[in-house]
Amino acid sequence: MSDYLTDEEQIARLKTWWDENGLILVTAIVLSIGGFVGWRWYDDYRTETIARASDLYEDFLAAEPAARATIVATIGQESSQSSYHTLVILRQAGESIDAENYEEGAEYLRRVIELAPDRILLDLARLRLARVLQQLDRSEDALSTLAAVRSEGYRTQVAELKGDIHLARGERALAHEAYSSALAEVNNGVQTALLEIKVADTADADDS
Repeated sequence: MSDYLTDEEQIARLKTWWDENGLILVTAIVLSIGGFVGWRWYDDYRTETIARASDLYEDFLAAEPAARATIVATIGQESSQSSYHTLVILRQAGESIDAENYEEGAEYLRRVIELAPDRILLDLARLRLARVLQQLDRSEDALSTLAAVRSEGYRTQVAELKGDIHLARGERALAHEAYSSALAEVNNGVQTALLEIKVADTADADDS
């Protein structure tokens, strides 16, 4: 018998293979093409969404207070997971705090903590919330909030604020420890005069 298949046998085997595997092959090709097209569509959509959110954020900054609510609602609907949405809420929090509406400002900051798409914005909101809680004489809540901050870039600010909180509570030794930690975290070129004064002012502290 010949070691080679006849043309008819090759065709027969090909038809059998196709009947068994053709649908799978076509499906794989379609999914592969579809995945590429889908990714390109998603990438384009994401780029357009970010650009739109950026425009809305600029509109928010330029708008009169009466017109801002509509812009906030729009950016919340269209780009709720974007950094721009978070920045809008941070701006609202800042305006409330500047007007001494601390409870309202705290609520905005809690929303940022829920929605922030990255660690930097999340920890920024926690740091600002801790300041507001301290302003509201809720020092335990403020310290708990600071304990959740993980970003290295905020270490100095977190430690200094801890020092301020402990000092306000009459815990001068803990304040000195926190101020010293803050000073140790300071990067070169950063102004430290006030922090150095705080360290020196609490150097002889003894809470025992």
